[in-house]
Amino acid sequence: MESLTAKLCAFARAWHSLQSDPTVFNDFLAFDMMGREEYENVSRLILKRFSRESENSVEYFNRKYFLPIVLSRSRFAEDRVKLLARFGKIQYVICGAGVDTFSFRNKNPDVEVFELDLLPTQSYKKNRIQELKWNVSEHVHFVAVDFSKDSIVERLVANGFDCQMPTVVSILGVSYYLPLSVFAETVRQFSEMASSGISILFDYLQKDTLSNSVLELRKIVADCGETMAEGYLDLEVFEVLDRYGFKVDEFLGERALQQRYFLEENLRPFDSVRLIAAVK
Repeated sequence: MESLTAKLCAFARAWHSLQSDPTVFNDFLAFDMMGREEYENVSRLILKRFSRESENSVEYFNRKYFLPIVLSRSRFAEDRVKLLARFGKIQYVICGAGVDTFSFRNKNPDVEVFELDLLPTQSYKKNRIQELKWNVSEHVHFVAVDFSKDSIVERLVANGFDCQMPTVVSILGVSYYLPLSVFAETVRQFSEMASSGISILFDYLQKDTLSNSVLELRKIVADCGETMAEGYLDLEVFEVLDRYGFKVDEFLGERALQQRYFLEENLRPFDSVRLIAAVK
């Protein structure tokens, strides 16, 4: 029940964990969650549908289009969760969780995880978890949400969310498909969770600097039946955050991403991708 782009992202995490040593982000359960059949299906799809004769390899496709974005944002989010959890109990809200495996890799009982996604996607994931015979921790909550209709805060509270506890909200891979007004509404909803103690983590494209690689990625996404938005100006993002009481705590552009995550990897981040942690 996942979108094709979500499958490509999950495949990239699984491929990297199997093929790379050391890893930028070791999602060592990603392959198990996908299953060998699905993994091989996606691999064949990449070769058949997205590769050219001069670039005919899964490795080339992953390294050029998906790994720089997927690995850095996943590492960015989970590093921050682990850091904040050193100081006591926190909540980690994963928007559009899909087949994310943090809930099963995490061993810290001080992290209460809330996975938000559409009901069909969660049903698929729960069935997969049963097939794998994985145990779901009491600290993991699956919250079915229709982001276009439901109040995110109301759905969270109905599933045990504590508005007084420090919270990290991951909104990764979402803004690429949203106009600025819809993204701003998402930030507004999270600003209502509590008066303080919230961190939101998200990535986006800076629309004035879209490179050829990003334009090519946009064509791939369109071929998957999805439409990427035009991106945002940095100043527009800062204004939205300020409007709803958030301050930028970390801002990573191309140079910072290269220095932090890819010094020892044959990978280059997209020049137009931004990663932000904002706090309230």
